[in-house]
Amino acid sequence: MANWNILGAGAIGHFFAEKLLKSGQHAAFVLRPESEPHIRSFNFENLAAENSSNTVMAQGKLTPKCDFLLVTLKAQNVLPALTLLQSQIDKHCCIVLLHNGMGTAEQTEKLFPRNAIMVGTTSNGVLKVSDEHIRHTGAGVTWLGPFNNQAKRYKDIASQLWALEELTWCDDIREKLWLKLVINCAINPLTAIHQCNNGELANPALHPQVVKVVQELALVCEKARLPWSYAELQAQVDNVITRTAENYSSMHQDRHFNRPSEIDFITGYILKVANAYSIPMPTNQALFEQIKAQETTSA
Repeated sequence: MANWNILGAGAIGHFFAEKLLKSGQHAAFVLRPESEPHIRSFNFENLAAENSSNTVMAQGKLTPKCDFLLVTLKAQNVLPALTLLQSQIDKHCCIVLLHNGMGTAEQTEKLFPRNAIMVGTTSNGVLKVSDEHIRHTGAGVTWLGPFNNQAKRYKDIASQLWALEELTWCDDIREKLWLKLVINCAINPLTAIHQCNNGELANPALHPQVVKVVQELALVCEKARLPWSYAELQAQVDNVITRTAENYSSMHQDRHFNRPSEIDFITGYILKVANAYSIPMPTNQALFEQIKAQETTSA
């Protein structure tokens, strides 16, 4: 039985806490350093509207002999939080990054050069109704894979976590992360700016903007030697828009509640890659600047 600590007690953090407990692993939440240790109870509602009760330790530091640290924070909070915990994270602890956007793994590796670092992405829909009520709103798949050589020895993790029937190990996780990044770039900024649900991006007033975003992204993917054509990427994006039509993106929610978004690790990340390849990205650049301007105004 592995000892998992979860840094980030949001919807996804609770989702994996429930799954880890179900699979017989030990799980605990790591909260802000000033947090007093306590037992947290929460109700998990699955897709069949069946409920299960869970209890998990929550405290401001890692539990002793932490085998895996699962980080489900927003991208911009990952490095500050890991820096605070640096003295507690043993070299034998595997750090697992699971969030929207890209760029934090490189930062984490600089901070923890001896640790195994895994990265992943999930398409599960989860809603935190309250601190005590978590609802699984959409079935999805979770992909995990190694970011560095040290993490390659954890290939059997999918079979260890037998209760996570939707978890799949991927030796080359790069393609999964990039595809999720493309989808996030196409959906999140536009839904945040227009304060609409995902489905409204299919409407004639907004879909041409989606097309322009994806056309630019396809140029970057081609230079980065990723395997998709523009048509394939557009089909993927349109499929997600249709399948999640009633959903509100995380960036929409961040702007709705005047919270900082992950734009630097989503559109901002791909703009940096495009710049390295000297690829102009006027549509994505404009969306990036609009989100940044909104964040500055509401700060």
